[in-house]
Amino acid sequence: MQKDYWEQYYQSKLSQTQPSDFAKYCISIFKPDLGCLFDVGCGDARDSIYFSSNSISVIGIDQSKNAIKKNISAVNKLNINTTFLIDDFTSCDYKKLAGGPFSIYSRFTLHAITHDQEKNFLHKCITSAKLRYLFIEARSVKDNLYGKGENVGRDEFITTHYRRFVRPNELRNKISKYFDILYFEEGYGFAKNNYEDPCIVRLIAKKMIV
Repeated sequence: MQKDYWEQYYQSKLSQTQPSDFAKYCISIFKPDLGCLFDVGCGDARDSIYFSSNSISVIGIDQSKNAIKKNISAVNKLNINTTFLIDDFTSCDYKKLAGGPFSIYSRFTLHAITHDQEKNFLHKCITSAKLRYLFIEARSVKDNLYGKGENVGRDEFITTHYRRFVRPNELRNKISKYFDILYFEEGYGFAKNNYEDPCIVRLIAKKMIV
């Protein structure tokens, strides 16, 4: 996941204070049985802070030491109780960290990991008996950045950094074997900013009880 790139990125990046549109959408449908929420690849923690401010227990995970250091400083100033950990979210032990029921929030992180890392991450989700909900937002293969830069594998390209664009139906098929799909959509207008309007896949799923 290009640690050096993201360390430099978060060293110079100004933190955003407003939550993403996906976070605002998710909070409108959060359920009482959510448990602890892992914000994986939490970055500047704008969504972690938003969830914590709405009385949700949050653990933010990111591989960037610079990001986590800034996040801890930010929540201390805001007097918000949020935990942040430096770790690789594709291989960390969610069950041990949560200590009870938990859910996973993955915004703009699934397209930042390789096929093998995704396989490992989803395996952890599938085999975790305490997992309740899975929230995913990632760039689709229909995104305008698809095909830009160096092609390094199937749907994988490097511009300033690595991206692996998601095939919506493949993702849905992987998830639907073990989760009830509560919401699934692909389109534009979900993550607009001043510079772009990416094509996004959104998925919200509840773990099946077996």
